[in-house]
Amino acid sequence: MRLLVGDVGGTNCRLAMFEGDHVVAALKEPSADHPTLWPFIEAFVARAGQPDAACIGVAGPVIGGRSKLTNLGWTLDAARLSGQLGAPLRLINDFHAQALAMPALGPADLEPLDALEPALDRPIAVLGAGTGLGEAIVVPVGARWVAVPGEGGHARYAPRNEREIGMLRALIAKFDGHVSVERVVSGPGLVNVYDYLRGGGPRHPSMATEDDAAVITREALAGGDPVCCEAADIFVAAYAEEAASLALKCNAGRVCLAGGVAPRMLPLLKRGFRAAFEDKGRYQDLMATIPAYVVTHPDPGLLGARIGAQEMLGGAEVLAC
Repeated sequence: MRLLVGDVGGTNCRLAMFEGDHVVAALKEPSADHPTLWPFIEAFVARAGQPDAACIGVAGPVIGGRSKLTNLGWTLDAARLSGQLGAPLRLINDFHAQALAMPALGPADLEPLDALEPALDRPIAVLGAGTGLGEAIVVPVGARWVAVPGEGGHARYAPRNEREIGMLRALIAKFDGHVSVERVVSGPGLVNVYDYLRGGGPRHPSMATEDDAAVITREALAGGDPVCCEAADIFVAAYAEEAASLALKCNAGRVCLAGGVAPRMLPLLKRGFRAAFEDKGRYQDLMATIPAYVVTHPDPGLLGARIGAQEMLGGAEVLAC
């Protein structure tokens, strides 16, 4: 059985062809290289061969087999793509795919942010900052798991103190009213925080030739530029706050931070995540029992999409609603 799987985000498009347990071909290219998804698939299949089925995780809500990618602008239709491919094709939200992968990960795929033990009979809260902020949960049902996708990253951002209230006012003006959590907890969100903190001051000179978020992260990790350091601290606290809120909403037994940002900021998360995560008033004692992990698996989105493809064919060990 040959399965085409994909993880399509605002920055990169990843495709892989599985034959049994083996990857026989893989692709990673900037999503902006094409105006939509099909040219990526067409070129990949021409090189890798025809699949028996496909499952693609995409960075946007999937309703009735259709999706408009939030940070890319593509509108995708599973039925049309299936016809072009000549094989059954399923679209799922990218964090639906991430959620499907979580129960399949082992200790080598996760970096703990604490020494706590997970409650294996309770849901897993999954969220991840990258180009945007994805969220989902995985719920145990007997011996199996049900993945529940969502768009929690687009709920409103909640500041925690006067400094952040001022930042929210600035972001309301910048984004015409609605300021989602994603406007703070994402790669571009980190830059939004930095731009607010610097006020009218100049940007770091390295930003003239390097990625803004990468410069902020590097400076914060080195304890360098103070504005970068403060921006990273606010980012980590907001990330922890949102993770705690998601954990409370599903009574999670563990939290997993996926996406591209968390592994790069691991020392900062180890330093500042737990205090903000546990700062939940009357529920502080409960939050202090919930472990958090950074996902270090190289491609959990592709792993989850593979599970989604197997599920479509009736052979997966993980269910999804």
